[in-house]
Amino acid sequence: METTIRSYGRSELAQQYFPHLKQISAWLKLKGLMLEYEPLVPLATMPRRTFTPREVATIFDLIGTP
Repeated sequence: METTIRSYGRSELAQQYFPHLKQISAWLKLKGLMLEYEPLVPLATMPRRTFTPREVATIFDLIGTP
């Protein structure tokens, strides 16, 4: 199943990567992964809780598709 590029809440996107984890745990794990990629650091640390389709595409390009 391919994940669609669209707007995602950060926990919603995190659960696409880590469906076996609870929302907060999935987000913290995805955030840690994002912090390893310099272009994703601003996205991982921003106060906004949603990602735009363009931001999601960047995440998919660097980390891979869930």
